[in-house]
Amino acid sequence: MRCQICGYEEAERRCPRCGRWACRHDWAGEHCAACEATLCRICRRNFSIATCIVCGRAVCEKCSVRRGLGRVCINCLGTSN
Repeated sequence: MRCQICGYEEAERRCPRCGRWACRHDWAGEHCAACEATLCRICRRNFSIATCIVCGRAVCEKCSVRRGLGRVCINCLGTSN
């Protein structure tokens, strides 16, 4: 089976988060590179749903607060208006 991320290399592992088969180049420790790219940059456990309107980090619902049409991460809450 080919890697479902790159499409070229032989897949070696199945991601426990999304179920994709990934090659050694597209494996990021505990999950595939696609999941790694979409994880919240604050908690690193949940998938992100938005980017912080202050710092631009990908954030999940638990690590951010809605401000108008955007979201602010918990690290930037004290610095935003």
